Amino acid sequence: MRVRQRLVWLCPEFTPYHEAFFDAVAAEGHFDLCVYVMMDTTRTHPFVSRGSRPYEWHLARNARRRIDPEVLRRLAQERSDAWFLVASYRPVTLAAAMYALARQRRPFLYWTDTPLPETTQWNSREPEARPWWLRFARRQLLHWIYAHAHRILATGDFGVAASIKLGCPPEKCLVFPYWVPLGDAPARLRDTDPAPLRTLVGIGQLIHRKGWEFALQAVADARRQGAEVELILIGDGAERRLLEDQAVAFGLADKVRFPGWLHAPEIARHLRMADALIHPARWEPYGVVVLEAMAAGVPVLGSEACGAAVDRVVPEISGFLHAVGDVTTLTRQIVRLANDAALLQRMRVGARESAEAWPIQRGIDLLKQLTSAGRPDGR
Repeated sequence: MRVRQRLVWLCPEFTPYHEAFFDAVAAEGHFDLCVYVMMDTTRTHPFVSRGSRPYEWHLARNARRRIDPEVLRRLAQERSDAWFLVASYRPVTLAAAMYALARQRRPFLYWTDTPLPETTQWNSREPEARPWWLRFARRQLLHWIYAHAHRILATGDFGVAASIKLGCPPEKCLVFPYWVPLGDAPARLRDTDPAPLRTLVGIGQLIHRKGWEFALQAVADARRQGAEVELILIGDGAERRLLEDQAVAFGLADKVRFPGWLHAPEIARHLRMADALIHPARWEPYGVVVLEAMAAGVPVLGSEACGAAVDRVVPEISGFLHAVGDVTTLTRQIVRLANDAALLQRMRVGARESAEAWPIQRGIDLLKQLTSAGRPDGR
């Protein structure tokens, strides 16, 4: 009987796209998967505490604020041929786990979103200068991770470039994005008489960093130019009331809807009904919703500060890109799609084709490749 490769995955949070990928890994059968999650059940993540999963599953205890010794004890007792994947260093238990794995000469992969530049942090409405001592500490930690991890997995080319700029050896860094289930191709991709753009959807936290006021302004300007478009902003956050007031000020009171935070199935339903996704962020280290939209055959109007948009959007083929805050360009893109149903239909097909180039099996195959060459220490 074949012994499956043991893979222990440690992640700071758990989301529907984690669940889809882990379920696929378990079903594929090559890996004996074990997952540790550093979070508790919340209103927005009720599925974290789901009782039964087709793989081994552990919730760490208070792992964000202090080290969970039980996690470290379990890792030390893992099979000698096990591989480990650690996603992020921010929960202190994850940083401690990497240190323990390195001390024990256990092989681990490190997975990261696009890191911010060395001098920048974003803890408030606008980016701030990172203090010198924090820059020094972060640089030392990242260089240690780059030296001890077998490979650095960044969510896209955007993330690879940023990691290399922070000191990661180029030969160690490769693309490993988030993975979303494709599902069946949407029926509207076969429409022979497609309609132009009418409904835009934005999905994410309603916070300053996401740049939603740019979307509101662009929709208002597009409507003044004759585009009959409306906007649905799905999510919640500190700036919801401000955005609602701005919608009224822009004359969009009945053209912008704020349904609040929604569960994943409801988000998927809105994507299936939308004509395009708008993602005007000031900074977005990745943006999984871009992948979800493309899987649904929905073109993306994304900013050049959104990692997934930069990686996946081919202008004129699967969407458009715009510079951060460039409302004039974003408006022009909306108006063009509102007046050109044929272009919008081609972009729908292009978005789906982009998604189909990154099936979940591609991620599983990459993990197989990384863990099949034997232990990096030669044992």
